[in-house]
Amino acid sequence: MKAFYYLRVFFISYEFAFLIFSAAIYILFGEFLEEYFILVSINEDALKWAMLFPISIAGWTLREGVSLMFPDDKTSKVLHEWPDFWMLKVHFNVGIINSIIFLLPCIAVWLVGGLNKFDGIWLFFMFAVAT
Repeated sequence: MKAFYYLRVFFISYEFAFLIFSAAIYILFGEFLEEYFILVSINEDALKWAMLFPISIAGWTLREGVSLMFPDDKTSKVLHEWPDFWMLKVHFNVGIINSIIFLLPCIAVWLVGGLNKFDGIWLFFMFAVAT
């Protein structure tokens, strides 16, 4: 039962819906958008530091989630006594897994210098926002 709940939380989420929506826009309007992308010049410093955005979001997600899921002695443990706490823990685990999985394409695109091409910047943007 928990495995199905993990799948449900992963596939029925805003992050997954955003990825599907972004992929559909790319498939339907990619060529049209690429024509305008070629006309825009991108600041080289922005490309150099672009990786900070998805890394900081993933780090923030991990830090905030860990403080909620593993409270210290000062924090109330009422949440942990809640009968449906396992469902919250599933959401936490899927959120962390999403952050890590969605960070990997961003790192790959950034490392190979793909942010100078439309396909690379679209892929980076898709996964950075979904992170």
